[in-house]
Amino acid sequence: MNEMLTTRELSELLRLNEKKVYQLVRDGNVPRVRIAGKWLFPRSHVMRWIDENVERERDIFFAGSDDVLFSRLLALYSRENLPEAIAFYAPVGSAGGVEALFHGKCQACCVHILDLATGEYNIPYVKSHLGDRQLTVITLWHRKQGIIVRRGNPLGIRSVRDMAGRNVRFVARNRGSGTKLLADYLFREAGFTEGEYPREVAVVDSHMETAMKVFFEEADCGLGIEYVARPLGLDFIPLKDERFDLVVPGGLMSTAPMRRFLNYLEPSSLSRITGNMPGYDVQEAGKIVYSDI
Repeated sequence: MNEMLTTRELSELLRLNEKKVYQLVRDGNVPRVRIAGKWLFPRSHVMRWIDENVERERDIFFAGSDDVLFSRLLALYSRENLPEAIAFYAPVGSAGGVEALFHGKCQACCVHILDLATGEYNIPYVKSHLGDRQLTVITLWHRKQGIIVRRGNPLGIRSVRDMAGRNVRFVARNRGSGTKLLADYLFREAGFTEGEYPREVAVVDSHMETAMKVFFEEADCGLGIEYVARPLGLDFIPLKDERFDLVVPGGLMSTAPMRRFLNYLEPSSLSRITGNMPGYDVQEAGKIVYSDI
């Protein structure tokens, strides 16, 4: 029969105080079962959980915004570090990435969130949603965001205001994505009234999906990055040069896996994957723009 550990016995095994054990329980991390109102921990499951976490410490789990260049970077990192380490990524949107980091579901997140009050990227949002945690915010690169339209721009859209009140078919982005927040900001800045907003014909999860909707003429336009428009021969109207950042908890900055990954932000590494990628600027890659460590 599987031996059951009490909270005190588990705290002794892990060399943690009992308050930390209860925190592991609240976060849903440690294997446990509640019997007659008391938490018990199957020893064999706990030992397997420890082994899995030892292996996982070599890997990096990211969450956050959809980005083509970031996907390429993780693929390069994983290819060159197998079998010792690999990088995983969950493209759940910028706000989703911050939430995942808050709940300990990832080790770092990438974001491009424009603060509607200040017009500043990332730092105000991250500071307000991650409480008093120590953080480092590192620039990955800058990207051009704008309006993706069909070749030749048949509707003559040159600005956000040109969409107003024309029954324009618009591709919206998923809630919590940085591009969705940018659209809200731009529509507000353009002074849209309720009846002037473009007609949403689809809600998608990525920049490429936006471009594909326009390419197949299922929509007239959508917001996205320049890179996805070019391979499909679509026109692009630039609107915003946005900073795309990586948010790392303070305690992880000095770990070997994170240091190894950050070394890939060197120009020599990025040059291997940034060829023929319009709309990206990697000149500030690796620059620390905020740290409270």
